[in-house]
Amino acid sequence: MAETQLRKYAVVEKLNKMDVDLIKSSPGIATATYSNGDLMAEQETIDNAVAVKGGNCILQSITAIDTSDTGGAIYLIITDSSQDLGTVGSAISAADAAADNSMAIVELSNWIDVGGAKVCSKANIGLVCNSLSATDAQSKKLYYGVVNVSGGDIVIGSGEDIIFQFGVVKD
Repeated sequence: MAETQLRKYAVVEKLNKMDVDLIKSSPGIATATYSNGDLMAEQETIDNAVAVKGGNCILQSITAIDTSDTGGAIYLIITDSSQDLGTVGSAISAADAAADNSMAIVELSNWIDVGGAKVCSKANIGLVCNSLSATDAQSKKLYYGVVNVSGGDIVIGSGEDIIFQFGVVKD
């Protein structure tokens, strides 16, 4: 069990110690038509999401930019390690181990048409995340998968049709 040290830092020291970062990620979503419930991408990375190996962060916000101007509700499944969520283009079929390493499922559904693209934001998430153990070379990363939950089809014209921006507070 983790030990909480309430007196380790004064309030000013703690606030000055935390870094805020906006991390961009373009998942490798294959050109295809994804039906409702289909896995669109998996094992994508949020690089340097935490400040130190095995560290923590607060996932504060997610913005998605859909340059294909499609929109449609999606789930982002946030995990602490690279997990097999199933076969891309098919219904999600994650093993129990993947569920054990999942930290959150965030729905993005409020797409706004801004001309040639659609933008969706989810703010004030406040989710505490932890990367893998300090012995893992990949441990400053978080991982995510994307699932279509729009109730219909989402058409992806190129692998970079959707760009995510993750707002994190690093401890």
